[in-house]
Amino acid sequence: MNIKIGVILPSRGLMFSETADEILQNLKDIPHKFFFSHGNPIPDCFELPTERALKDKTISHLFFIEDDMILPPNTLKTLLMEDANAVACDYPINQKGRGSVFYDSGGKVVFCGTGCLLVKRDVFKALKKPYFTDRVRWTIFNYGESIKLVASDNVTGDGYGLHDITFCIKLWNAGIIVKVAPLKLGQRKLISLGKAGSNNGAHVIQEWRRIVKNLRLKEVLKQPTALGAKSKLVVVDTPTGAITTSRSHADNLVKQKLATYPAKRFTIIDDLDVTI
Repeated sequence: MNIKIGVILPSRGLMFSETADEILQNLKDIPHKFFFSHGNPIPDCFELPTERALKDKTISHLFFIEDDMILPPNTLKTLLMEDANAVACDYPINQKGRGSVFYDSGGKVVFCGTGCLLVKRDVFKALKKPYFTDRVRWTIFNYGESIKLVASDNVTGDGYGLHDITFCIKLWNAGIIVKVAPLKLGQRKLISLGKAGSNNGAHVIQEWRRIVKNLRLKEVLKQPTALGAKSKLVVVDTPTGAITTSRSHADNLVKQKLATYPAKRFTIIDDLDVTI
C-alpha cells in the first residue's frame, strides 16, 4: 500500500507557531498534502477539508491534527505503525486532566477527540455524510458497571464540539473501534495576547500535559444509577431468542444448559431516534 497522508487542519483562522513547526517535523520523509480550513466553524472546518481530501484518490490516510496540539517527534510515524483503521492519541481537554479518550469499564474506547486522529480513507466508505456534525447531543447515563449513551437532536446548534463524539459513534456502529497509540500529547491554550506595538509582544501560552485516565468515566459512575439499571430482571439467550426473566429462573435455565448469559456489554448506544 502506497502511503500518502491527507493532513486535515481545521483551523478557524489562527494556529500556534510551535504546533505548525511540530506538524512539519512529523511530516518529514512522509508523502503528504495539506487540506486547510480557514475561518469556518465546527463542524465545517472538519467536514469541508475531509471531503476535499477524499476526492484525491492518491490519499491513503486522513490525519486530523488541530492547531493547538503539542506534537512530539515521530507521532505520525507511531500512528502509522499501529496500522489501524482509526488510531488516536490521548491529550488533556481541561486543566483537571480529563483526557480526550473516553474508555468504558471494559477498557474499550467509546469515543475520542479529533486533536490527533489518523483514519484510513477506506473507512469513510462505511460512513454516511456528513461525516462530522454538531446536530447530535449525547447524554451518558450510569447503568452500574455499564454506561448508556443516548442521542438527542441538537436543533439549536448550541454547545461546543460534539462532532468528535458523533464521528466516533459512526465508527462504532460500523464495527470500527478507535485504537489509542502509546503516546500522550499536550494541548496549548492562549491565556492572553501580547501587547501590540511592543518589541516584546509574545503571547502568553499555557501548556496542558497532565492526563488522568478514566476521569470522565469516574465522574459518570458517581452519578445516581439510571432508572431500571438495578432491575431484578435479567436477560438470557435461548435457542429461540433472548428472554427477560427473574435471576433465579435465569440461573436455573443456565444450569440446565437451556440458556446462556450474554457477554457483558459495558457500553450501550441508543441512537434509534436520531440520524447520525
